Amino acid sequence: MIVKILTLILLTGFITAEHVLYHNTVRGIHVLHQQLFFIPLILASFWYGLRVGVTITTAISLLYVIPVVLHNKEASSQLVVMTQICIYFSVAILIGWLSDRKRREQSRLFQKERSTALRKASSALIFIIQDIILHIENIYAGGDEGENSSKRGDIETEISRLKRLLETLTQFNKPQGGVTLANNLNDLILDRIPVYHQSAASKGVKVETDLKQGGCPSMITTESVLMIIDSVVDNAIDFSKRGQSIILRLKRKGDFCLFEVEDFGPGVSKENETKLFTVFFTTKSDGYGLSLSSGRKVLRDLGGDLLYNSKENAGSIFTVKIPRESPEQKVQEYDTSETEGEVLQERA
Repeated sequence: MIVKILTLILLTGFITAEHVLYHNTVRGIHVLHQQLFFIPLILASFWYGLRVGVTITTAISLLYVIPVVLHNKEASSQLVVMTQICIYFSVAILIGWLSDRKRREQSRLFQKERSTALRKASSALIFIIQDIILHIENIYAGGDEGENSSKRGDIETEISRLKRLLETLTQFNKPQGGVTLANNLNDLILDRIPVYHQSAASKGVKVETDLKQGGCPSMITTESVLMIIDSVVDNAIDFSKRGQSIILRLKRKGDFCLFEVEDFGPGVSKENETKLFTVFFTTKSDGYGLSLSSGRKVLRDLGGDLLYNSKENAGSIFTVKIPRESPEQKVQEYDTSETEGEVLQERA
């Protein structure tokens, strides 16, 4: 980084000095300086992209044009200068755009490779965890009621944690999408409200609701989306202090249902905002760093998203963005299910 910056500064400084000192000597020298200025602007655009390339080109244009304007007032000369500056910017914009495009493509490929590697790792972990859970449950089921009774609660807790981890890892391992079900998101959330009240009450937190009148019919896979909603609500409860409230809000916006979970806790620090949806990143001592990243993947596979917004004073707002039900989708999936049913009947 430092070497590149020094290279740009030295090149620009050397060419500018030559341009100022020898501008009025031989015309060929002037033309040479015009072409030499391409070197730093091309390097800047290639190394740092469009924004930096245009900034460097602006500085180079000023360094190039000032000596010419001061020593030559002819209109034809000024026209040549303006044409040359336009060429500078055209080259910088083109190379900068191509450089940015290449970086985005590389980033996309890198993310794809990471996702593939994670799916492979999750496949192995799922098998191991399933085996562990099976053995623990067999041991637990085979024990006497009075035997190690003080430890049975701990075993149940650990089994529950392993099952949650297994469910989260499974989201990475299977593609979402395909045939979804038309469900009213309002009804799904209302069914979960008693569970949220119970969880929040144990920590002295209140749950307030602001649900959309008339609900919000959505095209979702119920199991996956409820797991995400539960995870976001649980996070809000965990990071709230005793006496605080969380607000569950549902609204319609365009082609989406938006389920917002607002809390008044400490919020997410600026340095952690960019890491929030990164796999294995967590600020919880007993967390796995998978719920938010897997939740975003699931929702994006379904055409939605999982978003975070910080509040001015304190607290966070997580938004579960889910596609609304459309008549076209409903009819198409109904036809698909009817066709599949007929095929199954014929085979039977």
